Amino acid sequence: MMELSETIKVRVRFSEVDPIRMVWHGSYVKYMEDAREAFGRRYGLEYMTIFDNGYFAPMYDMHIRYAASATIDDVLTVKITWKEARGAQIVFDYEIRRESDGVLMLQATTTQLFTTRDGVFEPSIPDFYANWKKKYADR
Repeated sequence: MMELSETIKVRVRFSEVDPIRMVWHGSYVKYMEDAREAFGRRYGLEYMTIFDNGYFAPMYDMHIRYAASATIDDVLTVKITWKEARGAQIVFDYEIRRESDGVLMLQATTTQLFTTRDGVFEPSIPDFYANWKKKYADR
């Protein structure tokens, strides 16, 4: 199976740092969201694709390990990699590095589960996601 990943760059804005000029920890979650959206655009797994197929994919679990701090105007590379998982879930790994020196800022993993539009958990892999996996992940 080939690796399915996408890498984006973000420049830290003033509004994303705390009073001691370090990126506020919650800002990294936004960077991860930006990477998920870029991944979806690249591989046809956008949030609207999920929605148009009758589902939501809310965040179920998130693990973040912070390794270093970024500050204003740092350019960060955010790499997201889709991870094969059993059942009806979407799992991604993330790695955020400072572009100027390659220092690792954080590593993370997220898990999203499928629900119907009525909010009912869907334990089976939705057909559209099974087809997506055949197209992209099973190459």
